[in-house]
Amino acid sequence: MTKTTKTPKNSIELSGSQFLYGQPEALHSEDHRDLKFVAQEAPFAKAETVHIVPLLVGEFAQAMMHYPIVFGGPEKTPMAIMGLKEGQNMFVKNGRFENGAYVPAYLRRYPFTLAGAGEEQFVVCIDRDAPGFGEGEEGQALFEAGEPTDFTKNAIAFLNEFEVERKRTQAFVEVLIEADLFEVKHTLSVAPSGEQELVADYYGIAEEKLHALDNEQLGDLLKRGAVAMIDAHLLSLQRWNDLVARRTVEASDIVLELNKEDELVAA
Repeated sequence: MTKTTKTPKNSIELSGSQFLYGQPEALHSEDHRDLKFVAQEAPFAKAETVHIVPLLVGEFAQAMMHYPIVFGGPEKTPMAIMGLKEGQNMFVKNGRFENGAYVPAYLRRYPFTLAGAGEEQFVVCIDRDAPGFGEGEEGQALFEAGEPTDFTKNAIAFLNEFEVERKRTQAFVEVLIEADLFEVKHTLSVAPSGEQELVADYYGIAEEKLHALDNEQLGDLLKRGAVAMIDAHLLSLQRWNDLVARRTVEASDIVLELNKEDELVAA
């Protein structure tokens, strides 16, 4: 469902919604002239309870080393899976990603974003609810003398790059849909009881359909740059085993911690 919100001061109406953004406001030189942003020691605190994150096609090569890459929803949006259940992110602790883990651009652009403001129109927005925004002395100013600061300009440049990649990602998905390569996949694991359990259902590339394509169809996918991304997606599915292993380790850590508490009580 489309959600429409109006900013409290300016008259720009924003359509749509984006998760993690609690109070999106169109960036405005008058409304936000005194606003500053203080970098947080825990910049990804909001991601601790996010187990799926949208992914851009240009990120597949890096993300495949850490997360299963799947496609979800009616639009077959590419997503990085970071946990095995809702509210669980196995890669973020105390508001920070673990060392070496790839951080998707969707999270790196926060608290800035682009939002729809009419047909084919977008405006730069901030999440006014994000930790770090304030009108005190500390922090990076968003505007000076009514003009965006370098801090704001850099954020906007990143958003523009993100939008270009978003459109390229959408085109990639449309190519896969046109070639009828999607199927519903099921990931299973063995529970501690020895029984198989369903980990996830999602859209993925059907390898049988891929192998059934003729040379002309494969050549078309190759020209469009889709083959390398398809391979990255398929290889990333091996990361499901890593997530299941992480869950086992985390469960062991919890048991060990409980045992330590029992020893303290007994002492």
